[in-house]
Formats: sequence, structure tokens, C-alpha cells
Amino acid sequence: MDAPLRILIVGGMACGPKAAARARRCDPRARITIIEQGTTVSEGSCGLPYFIGGQVANENALLIRTPRYFKDIMDVDVLTGTRAVSINRSAHTVDVLDLKTNATSALPYDRLVLATGATPAVPGALRGRDLKGVFTLTKLADAKAIVSEIGHASPKRAVVVGAGLIGLEAAEALRQRGLEVTVVEALDRVLPSLLDPEMAAYAEKELATNGVALWLGQRIVAILGDSDGHARKVATEKSEMEADLVVLALGARPNVQLARDAGLLIGAAGGISVNERMQTSDPCIYAGGDCVENVHRVTGAKILAPMGSTANKHGRVIGTNATGGNDTFPGVLGTAVVKVFDLNVARVGLSEGEARAAGHRTAISLAPGFDRASYYPGAQMITVKLVADAFSGRVLGGQIAGKGEVARRADVLVSAISLGASVDDVADLDLAYSPPFNGPMDVLHHAANVIRNKMSGRAKAVSPVEVNRRLCSGEEFILLDVRSQAEWDEAHIDASQCQLLPLNKLREKVASLPRDAKIVTMCKTSVRAYLAQRLLEGEGFTNVCFMDGSMTAWPYAVVCNAQEHS
Repeated sequence: MDAPLRILIVGGMACGPKAAARARRCDPRARITIIEQGTTVSEGSCGLPYFIGGQVANENALLIRTPRYFKDIMDVDVLTGTRAVSINRSAHTVDVLDLKTNATSALPYDRLVLATGATPAVPGALRGRDLKGVFTLTKLADAKAIVSEIGHASPKRAVVVGAGLIGLEAAEALRQRGLEVTVVEALDRVLPSLLDPEMAAYAEKELATNGVALWLGQRIVAILGDSDGHARKVATEKSEMEADLVVLALGARPNVQLARDAGLLIGAAGGISVNERMQTSDPCIYAGGDCVENVHRVTGAKILAPMGSTANKHGRVIGTNATGGNDTFPGVLGTAVVKVFDLNVARVGLSEGEARAAGHRTAISLAPGFDRASYYPGAQMITVKLVADAFSGRVLGGQIAGKGEVARRADVLVSAISLGASVDDVADLDLAYSPPFNGPMDVLHHAANVIRNKMSGRAKAVSPVEVNRRLCSGEEFILLDVRSQAEWDEAHIDASQCQLLPLNKLREKVASLPRDAKIVTMCKTSVRAYLAQRLLEGEGFTNVCFMDGSMTAWPYAVVCNAQEHS
């Protein structure tokens, strides 16, 4: 009988343990060892904000698996408090350091797995990064330190630097702890790498509603402390704000130094380069999780995609292949979902900006609608932004925001984009329907049909961003609101170009509209606005379009009962 296969895994958080578990199932005889420099393995790191916010009351709930579990159930040795120092590829060994005793040793391998993760992207030149009261949030120890700080130091003002997924989740958690919270973001919107501006506006409104201040378009330059070495202010390029607690959520950098020192190929995006079998440039060494590059399934570009879900998929492929199998990982779509207080936000594939940057001529729709039958108790409005290629109709991406169910719609789009579906395919999907779960036509159906109408030439639309640009520039056109008087009184856009003409009065008063005017119609969700566009064209008007998504998708200020609200 051949000697058992020796599989050595560096990293014990997500990808590494998954690779170990899969390898054990594939090869009952393999000798599998996990090296982890921390004291725990298999942490549920995506749950850390909810531990801070109190939804997860027990820290042990975030310890998904323990070293004892791996040994007793999986027959996998776990060496915690052990750091991989270097790889000797010719000898097939890894030099490791015992962090408790400082003893070094060399561990042999037949197959090596690098699951070294990523490190918070904190600029080395950031003054004050080491002050007391300044935290990152990637490990359970970070979350426990923040909770301890809140309990012992009683901070009143928190600043979260970075408005990505972790930043917004941390902001919500700190508000739930009773702190005043400000989010600082260098770019002009929240979730800037995920959402287009009009969709990001939904999250910005929700944050403001819940008392989170936003300092957008401001880059942090320093954290200022007191004489005791505790953070007291955050300075940006433009201003300063008081802070007793600071969370740096500026993204993550792949941990690639071990691989780089071993001569393994590092890709242009900064992660370890792997093939579809998750092999590095050395076929005996695999890598997965946050430390590697992924293929984007729409563009084919190599990107970084630090997600626990992706790391687990990597681990399964690695565990299969390290034991002689032949599994592949096709890539990612940048899928993400986040809860921002009572708002749910999801995205998949390419944003409109990304699609254009990739060379696509885009066709988009902004389709508001209810997440279930409108008459069913609890129905909530959501808005879908669908992005497609204007020539082929191929679906490229989608963004969804609202207080209703968004994750299921995102998952439908994941399947559609993965299979190369067009807007025709999405419009024809036989989605489940019953009033507690959906309307007879899902919002995705409406979003796809809007693009189909645009591609056929029937529907002509402009985005809320473009309408706002025209209003601000003083362009002469008519923004024709075809809602009812009651809807207008409840909320309307305060601009000289905007006028009310309810749809049921449009035919009889069409002569009051100048024939040579540029007209943009609008309503609540753009259903009536599209009908108004077609009606006016039937009356001989030649320069008419509607505002995509209309009032529901309008991210700017409106007048509500004579009071202006943003």
C-alpha cells in the first residue's frame, strides 16, 4: 500500500478548513495538517458586526469549528499559534515557527495549500493608526476589543473610515450600541465599488434616517490623539471631527508574501495567480480564499473577490484536486448583499459604469415594484437596476435595493448571468408566484421588459441622474409629472421645469403642451410615465421620453408637504 498523501494547509479561517474537510472525504487515509498563526480556526467573520451590534450574543456562536472537532471528527491535525515562515519547494517542506516557544521546524508535504487570507488595508503612513481606540474588523478578537472598548471607555462618538460592506455594517452596529456615528469615504458615494450613484443613494438615505452622518468625497489624513495616546479626532483633507472610537474599514490586501518569497506567480491584481483547478504556478501548491485572484465571469478579467462564500468554494475545489480529483472553479460575479438598517441592498455582475468601462454599449432599466403582491400584508417596495448589452440583450449585471426581499432576486440574476441569459430569457422565467411571496409579474420581469421595450424603440428613457443634470444646468424642457394631485401634494420635485398634468387629463389637455418642447414624463414608478410617452407620441410629439424609475428612483431632494427633504 502506498504511503498516505501528506496535505499541509496554511491558514485556518475559511478556505483552509473547507479544503481539509473535503480532502478528508475524498481520501480517508491522507495525513492532513492545518497551520494557523491565531488561536482559533473557522471563525464566522462575516458575523462580526452582528456580534458588536448585539444580534449575536455569544462569541462562541462565531467559532464554527474547533481544533478538537477537526481532530476528533475529521482526523485533521490543527497547529494553532504556528506561523508558516518559508516554503522550500524543492524539498517539499514548510518552515514554521511556534509563536509560544519560538521553536522552528520543517513540515513536509506532498500537496501544499495556501489559504493565507488578507490583511486590513491600513496605509502605513496614516498618522495615529496605532492610537488606543482605533480598530480594524476582520477577526473575532477585533470585534471583542471593540465591544470591550464600548463597555469600559464609554465612547460617545465613533468614526468609521470606509463606506464599503464592512464599513456600513460596522456603522449600523455602533449606532445600535448608542454611539453617534460618522462614516468617512474618499469617493462620492457609499458602496462605491458595488453600486451606481442612484442606487447608492438608497443606502445613503437610510443611513441618514438612522442618524449616521456621511462625509463623502473626503480622504482621511490622520487620527489625532490626546496625551494618554487615545484617539480623539479624525482629520480629513477638508475638516476634522471628534471621535472616541475609530474603525478603519478601508478594504483588504491579499497576504501573498509567503507565496512571493517562494517564487510563486503573483497576478497584476495583487493576488496569488491560480488556474481554474486552483493550482499556483507550482502544480503541487494550491491557493484559495482572499489571497488569490479570481476570474470575473462576465469580463474574464482577474479580480480580487474577498468573500467567505468564495473562499469555501475554493476550498472544496482544492480539497478535491489535492487528493487526485479534477474539479474546476469558473470564477465569480462580484455578488454581494448587505443589510443597512431596514434597507436591503444586493448587486451581481457589472454595474453600469463597469459595463461601459469594459466596452459595452449598455441598456439599463430602473424598475420599482413590490416584493410580493401589493395587496398582501407586509409588501415592500424594491427597485431593480438591470444592466444589459444594448446589442445582444445579454444580461450583464443588476443592483437591487429596498425594504423588501432582494437576495432571492440577486440569486436569480446570478443564475441568469452565469448561463449567459438575455433580457428575453429573464422576462420569460417561470418564477414562483403566490401573493405571500411574489406578484404575478416579478420586478425582474418588469426590469427585463423595460429594456426589451427600449431595445425595440418603443420606450425612450433618461436616468434620474441625467434629469437632475438638466434641471441643475437650467436646460429648457418640460418635466411632466403625470401622477395625481394628491401624489404631487405628498411629494414632488421643486423645479421650474416640472409641471403636473395627471394622466387621466393628458388627452384632453394635450393641446396645452408646446409641440416643439422637449418633454420628460414621470410618475411614481415609470409605468404611467411610459404610457404618457406613448400617448404623446401618438398625438404627434417627437421629442418625448420618460424618467427611468421616476419618483421611486429619484435620489435627490423633493418637496414633501411644503418641506424639502433629501
